[in-house]
Amino acid sequence: MIDLLPVSLLDWLVLSLVSLLVVFLLFGLLRRLWRGAPKHPYQQKLLFSPESAAALRLLDHTMGRELRVFAAVRLCDLLELNPRLKKAHREQAWHALYGEKLDFVLCSPKDLKVRVGVALVDDSLSEADGRHRHRLLQGISDAGLPLIHLSPKDWPTPEALREEILAAIKRQPVAPSAVASGRGRVEPVLKLPDEDDADNNEPRFRL
Repeated sequence: MIDLLPVSLLDWLVLSLVSLLVVFLLFGLLRRLWRGAPKHPYQQKLLFSPESAAALRLLDHTMGRELRVFAAVRLCDLLELNPRLKKAHREQAWHALYGEKLDFVLCSPKDLKVRVGVALVDDSLSEADGRHRHRLLQGISDAGLPLIHLSPKDWPTPEALREEILAAIKRQPVAPSAVASGRGRVEPVLKLPDEDDADNNEPRFRL
């Protein structure tokens, strides 16, 4: 029996390390068994990040009386595929759009016509993700929706932001109407109202 005991200091160290490892494994197993499965499968999370919350407060303070601010709007609710896009490119374009969101959208309060989009600058993105986001934002601009870029590291003053938004609305081009081919659904061209068709319910801006 005595022969089975460690003799050298190295043997004692090895035995101690093995014993500690066994104890930790048993402790983790017993803790998991004691805790059991969670009673509820879901838990709450923050609706806005600190940067998004600050941007929302700034936009509401700046344009809240003239435009309604919507947060985290899906791009597939803002854009649809150009019906003239070749079939081979439609799936690729749709996958690039699917699941993506625009940080904020400013709409007319009466009829909720989209006027301006707002994108937050995200310096934490990788180089590949940054290129992907840049292409998406460029696609939004090409479709006719003016975009404002806000950097959490350098928030503009409400006055400066208001001037930029109003200038973007003034430059807003007339969006082409969607064309239905009659051969199925129109694929996910941004559909925005023509500025000339604005009715008396539209907010009046002093440009």
